[in-house]
Amino acid sequence: MLGELFQADLETWKQFLTDRWYVLVIALIALLIVIKIVKTVVKWLLVAVIVIGVLLYSGYSLEDLRVDKLKELGAQITEQAAAALKREALEAMAGEASDAVYTASEDGTFTVQTASLVIKGKIGDNEVSVTYHGAPLGRWKVDETIASLIDQAKAAG
Repeated sequence: MLGELFQADLETWKQFLTDRWYVLVIALIALLIVIKIVKTVVKWLLVAVIVIGVLLYSGYSLEDLRVDKLKELGAQITEQAAAALKREALEAMAGEASDAVYTASEDGTFTVQTASLVIKGKIGDNEVSVTYHGAPLGRWKVDETIASLIDQAKAAG
């Protein structure tokens, strides 16, 4: 998909670099900052957004880029990033279970907290809210991994 983008006229790229060199400098600085500071899979999602943004800004029309292909590519990247982040969170659940702290409230809610995870739910519900490194991952069904983490945190607390 992206191969077609780079088969463009070399003169177009030269003109873009000549007229808009500062955009590339800003994008490179942003990429370096993102790569140095952000430590998760989200980093690569941000890198992809910056690169695609520069390519879109370079003067190609939407028709040249085949927007439907870019949307499909963006959806795939987002899907893969979400799946990788969920996988990381599940691995963290398994690895941090021994350090989990269980807190129950009088209103029937509970919180399980580890170094990188926060799981909140209502006692007896089939779903919990999961936050990983401060980023909310949404509501998840309680599966074996989550139930095990909750049970270990209860037993330890």
